[in-house]
Amino acid sequence: MGNMINRNLGTIERLLRLLGAVILTGWLFTRGSHDLLSAVAAVAALALFANAIFSRCYLWALLGLNSCDPKDEHCGAPPRGS
Repeated sequence: MGNMINRNLGTIERLLRLLGAVILTGWLFTRGSHDLLSAVAAVAALALFANAIFSRCYLWALLGLNSCDPKDEHCGAPPRGS
């Protein structure tokens, strides 16, 4: 489990990512085209869904960002040496 990051997304950000994923998915279903833009949008929607479900964003972790409530013991960077 050394590669797993702690949660770094707060509730509001999770909801916004879920909303973005739903909007992108809806757009994909109504678009009726299967091209590179559709593939990129599908990957982005999947990533947003995963972020919202697991409360983790690897890009945020790489950038040192965290939108979690500081009182949440499961949020933040993993302890050093792990």
